[in-house]
Amino acid sequence: MYELKSSEFFDAPPSRPMPPPGTQVRTVDLQPGLAVSLVAFDARHDLQATAVEDSARIHFSSLLRGETHVRYENRSFDLDQDSVLATFAPGKRFELGFSADCCNIELRITPQLLSQLAGEESERLSLRQGSDFCLFRNRSNQRIRDAASRLEKLLNEASAPALLVHSAALEFLAWHLKSLRPEPMEADICRRERRQLLAARERLLSDLSDAPTIEQLARETGLNQLKLKRGFKNLFGISVYAMFQRERMGRAQRLLQRHSVTETASLLGYSNISHFSTAFRKQYGVLPREARRGALE
Repeated sequence: MYELKSSEFFDAPPSRPMPPPGTQVRTVDLQPGLAVSLVAFDARHDLQATAVEDSARIHFSSLLRGETHVRYENRSFDLDQDSVLATFAPGKRFELGFSADCCNIELRITPQLLSQLAGEESERLSLRQGSDFCLFRNRSNQRIRDAASRLEKLLNEASAPALLVHSAALEFLAWHLKSLRPEPMEADICRRERRQLLAARERLLSDLSDAPTIEQLARETGLNQLKLKRGFKNLFGISVYAMFQRERMGRAQRLLQRHSVTETASLLGYSNISHFSTAFRKQYGVLPREARRGALE
């Protein structure tokens, strides 16, 4: 069991190896009181650690990959890519479990600076639990995931423009704040329905060349069509069709690195290359042939 102090873990010099073994932490100080970090684990086994919050900063985190188990006092819960966490817990101790492939974006900001930047939006953090401690676990959405992905890409670059990092961090913060709700995640979706929606997502994305209809998806997962469509928006922050297209175009982007436009369209079930090109440009703002020439790098 490793013990991690927040200030040491996130703010250590890049040359200093951090426990647990295989941990990589890249931190950028954006301005006094605001920093963003990319934390990635490359381990053979799941990891256990105790984390101590020894600074007075609010943490906004979003998992890019993997899972985390969180335990504090008499409460515990799991985090994955469909949930986000906002905490202000000076002096608190948490027990954490990380999957071996865990990767996380962590933005840390002082309450004073958050109030200056966000105004009334920052007041959502103290709706229930007072100003000395708060913990909000809420549903992630596509806006947060997109901002987190941009931050990952920028923080992995050797010399990313500071202004772009700052901009992506503020966007991440803004959408994170907007997602905060005073009620728990489970208030709107019961456990059984949540499992059905997760199964529906798995079925939807099992074959990106052939999308099931809403009727088929509802029938196979035991949900009626209305609950399926509303549940997708509530749990995943995106419609059924939009999720399928997002993942389909993401797959297209990877395939284009090794295949021609025609081959990629065929592999993804398109009989008309023009339809494929239109969908790809709608998603990324460039044509598939431009992506092959590195327009998205």
